[in-house]
Amino acid sequence: MRRARLVTAWTTVGAVVLTGCGAAGDLPLIAVHHGADGTPQVTMVPCGEDGVGAAELRVFPPGAGTASGPGPDGPAAPGGPMSESWMAAGSRPSAGAAAFPLFSPPASWAVRRWDGERRLLPGFRYTVRFRPPGSDAYAGVLAFATEDLDGLAADEVWADGRAMSRTAFRQLAEDAC
Repeated sequence: MRRARLVTAWTTVGAVVLTGCGAAGDLPLIAVHHGADGTPQVTMVPCGEDGVGAAELRVFPPGAGTASGPGPDGPAAPGGPMSESWMAAGSRPSAGAAAFPLFSPPASWAVRRWDGERRLLPGFRYTVRFRPPGSDAYAGVLAFATEDLDGLAADEVWADGRAMSRTAFRQLAEDAC
């Protein structure tokens, strides 16, 4: 009887995790767009009352790997050309959403590493991530290429692998949480 309960319990746990009712994982909580002055802007929208506790921007040259795996020429080498642009952790967390120029994280964030160019380059891929303070329950994640932003209309953002209105992004983030 005890064994049957244990099997039932583990089956339930497995079902919860596989159906997404457990830890949320990577969520579409980040959007990028060109600002009025042409600089790339990023918006991070944490769930509920959360803030942004840790964040990073990774940059991958053509043929290099991305956060989802190595590219045809292997992974981007740490410290290699454009392999990582900035990382901020242990900072004073932001309260709620954070919006800022992609290559200029908020001054209150403890940016620990800053490599590479501070502009979008043709053919390069970018990954932006954040986690809420003190939690691994979910991460906001966005991968995009320079060309994805080049095709945006003035009132659009790039989120979840596609162009959309700012209103559609807010609804996407709300639904993801």
